[in-house]
Amino acid sequence: MRRVITVHGMKRSGNHAIINWLRQQEKSCFFNDIIMIKPILLGQKEIPPSQPFTSWLSDNHYKKSPLSNLAKKIKSRNRSLYVSLEDHELSIRPFKDIPIEHINILIIRDATNHLASRLKSSLSNNYPIYPAEAGPQMDRVIATWKSHAREFLGETNQLNNKVCIYYDRWFSSQTYRKRISKQLDLEFSDRGFSRVSNDGGGSSFDGRKYDGNNQMMDVLNRKHHLSPEHQQLLEDIFDDELTALNEKLSATVTRQLND
Repeated sequence: MRRVITVHGMKRSGNHAIINWLRQQEKSCFFNDIIMIKPILLGQKEIPPSQPFTSWLSDNHYKKSPLSNLAKKIKSRNRSLYVSLEDHELSIRPFKDIPIEHINILIIRDATNHLASRLKSSLSNNYPIYPAEAGPQMDRVIATWKSHAREFLGETNQLNNKVCIYYDRWFSSQTYRKRISKQLDLEFSDRGFSRVSNDGGGSSFDGRKYDGNNQMMDVLNRKHHLSPEHQQLLEDIFDDELTALNEKLSATVTRQLND
């Protein structure tokens, strides 16, 4: 195995689009959402303790299918292993004692577009994950986004050896995508950029309608695609801190591109 890459991001932040794009640039395997947040929010499960990486890999995959093609691919020295964590606090550690290079990727999306997409998803998904009104569950979503933003901005340092990706700029700028590939020691390719992943049901607004032509999706202007009621809720849940962090995030990424 070449390296392990843990991808941290909130649901509806473009995680799968970015992961699929990255995986087109190196041989890899991918395990999605390895600690599912839904049963935790429902009180059905607790967050599991950190487990030695080799034990986690053996317990979850090798013992079940030791001769499978997947197991052979994981063992291949020139393949990377991607795993994703969705909607979790950054203090969560699924495994420890990783014997090879480990990279953390943090994906974040503009708060307005992110929350608009989650509100749209609330129409067809269960409440604990996608709350449709103000309250404790919405507070959790906003608090998690704020913590991810502070980590992106360097105000906290919970993730080591990390690469931070701002989805909105990734979507709009090839220059930014090239910079990300360089940071991850990848040979840049946009081969997988236009695909719309089926994971997570595709876009909250468009599904997989624009698979192969993602630039047709208005992902940078999602607020105006909401109902009037949801637009009002979006305005109501934006406090001063969320607004300040969101503006600082955008300005920081713009400054980085101009350096």
